[in-house]
Amino acid sequence: MSYTALYRTWRPNKWEDVVNQKPVIRILQNALVESKVSHAYLFSGPRGTGKTTVARLLAKSVNCSRPQGSEPCNNCEACEAITGGSSVDVMEIDAASNRGIDEIRSLRESVRYLPVMGRYKVYIIDEVHMLTQEAFNALLKTLEEPPPHVIFILATTAAHKIPVTIASRCQRLEFRRLSIPDIEGRLETILVSQNAQWEEGALRLVARAAAGSMRDALSVLDLCLTYGDGKVLEADAREILGATSAEIMERLFTAIAARDIKSILDVTKENSERGKDMGELCQEIGAYARDLLLIASGGSKADLGRTRQEVENMLPIAGALSGDMLIRVLKAMSNAVSSMRNSDNPRLVADMCLLGLFLEREIDQSGTRVVTDEAMSVAGKHAAREPVQTRQAVAHTHRRKEDGKPYSEPGQKIQEHLPGGAGAEGGLLEAVTYSWDSLLEQLQKNRKIQARAYLLPARPSRVIDDRILVLAYPKGYATHMEQILSEPHKQVVQKYIEKITKHRVDLRVEVQEGQNGNSGLDGGETSDDLHPLVKAAITILDGKVT
Repeated sequence: MSYTALYRTWRPNKWEDVVNQKPVIRILQNALVESKVSHAYLFSGPRGTGKTTVARLLAKSVNCSRPQGSEPCNNCEACEAITGGSSVDVMEIDAASNRGIDEIRSLRESVRYLPVMGRYKVYIIDEVHMLTQEAFNALLKTLEEPPPHVIFILATTAAHKIPVTIASRCQRLEFRRLSIPDIEGRLETILVSQNAQWEEGALRLVARAAAGSMRDALSVLDLCLTYGDGKVLEADAREILGATSAEIMERLFTAIAARDIKSILDVTKENSERGKDMGELCQEIGAYARDLLLIASGGSKADLGRTRQEVENMLPIAGALSGDMLIRVLKAMSNAVSSMRNSDNPRLVADMCLLGLFLEREIDQSGTRVVTDEAMSVAGKHAAREPVQTRQAVAHTHRRKEDGKPYSEPGQKIQEHLPGGAGAEGGLLEAVTYSWDSLLEQLQKNRKIQARAYLLPARPSRVIDDRILVLAYPKGYATHMEQILSEPHKQVVQKYIEKITKHRVDLRVEVQEGQNGNSGLDGGETSDDLHPLVKAAITILDGKVT
């Protein structure tokens, strides 16, 4: 005995049965009453929101022999034929599989013939954005000036892919994604009519899983009814959907609030062993964090789409986690989903992103930004270490003066902080050395790439007569030494040093004795044997000649 799926059995046959598409329905009903039905419509919106259903309703309404205002009677020969899919006057074309120019040419030939049963021939072209450019061109003239007995209804989930020349010749109607309460109400109506038993939490889960699609919701409800022997239970719905249970989410976020690393790793391990897709898990974690953020900010709990018990359990968790942490969870899960596309170990990606929440930086009492001990224990000291330049620049930025007031920017009034003052040669050298990483950072930030590249191997060596700054280069950097003293690189560096140290200097260079530097060479080849451009590339890209 054949069985008809719920989404086909419960397809609306009246305008009033269409769920939550009031603007669209009102426009079409008024057009029917006032005899202002257009020759072409473009229905766009997410899947399962009623585009094809409304197209069939419109076809029935214009061809019904006994209409009641804008409503079709659903009893006449034309209505029954359209409902059964046997009407010769209503043709549904799947553009995904009939996307070529030959199919559209055949359509252009058929529009010339008059309807057989009703007043109009209605062409419903589903997923119309799949047509080729040649097919769109062939359809263009017919769509613009069709015979008076023809109505075109184009349906698509990707309206942005429709050529403007096609869209401009249609009346476009947008179908909105259905809300969770709308879907719940429709599911409840269906279950009441079937004398079925259900749990409120089960319907809420099904409605959330549908993501705004009534067709998806009815398909899942069909599975739940079959699985539960006519009953729709919350536990069954969770089992069918493979959704992460509320208890696991509560456990995970409680562990995040308590910084319990073992419990966090246990959650990902258990879900992985159950065969849970890690990308889907990260999306659910992100959704839970978003809902916690909504609760913490005083948003409406009815908008969450969760059961009453779930919301009650979420309240203490929302109070235990800061808004900053919840936002970091959202960002981390978004990054995890993106990273998993290029990873062979999605569970490791999820673990790294979750544990990365604790790699936060805190400012200690001296004003220096440091990595927390907890982060070090979570990810290991090698993960918490930074390049020397970055660590020094951060320390310089946040170091405080003796009076306890932080500097507003790197190098500001640096001469006041150093012993001997800016007027002494030792003080100037210390000031430049102190702010060296900030200088490199400023050059990078302001796109002075070449000057920065030639300055990278150098280090402040000494000061002569309180105005000449000597930079020491390792052996093998003759090109860098030559270029840094050329215009405009020299002027750029001197300008930035003056800006940071508040002291005007004149650059000189010398070779640092006893150092070969990191020339990027491997083997017996020397730096002097290389072309200057090659040496510059080695320095900029941290390269190596093999």
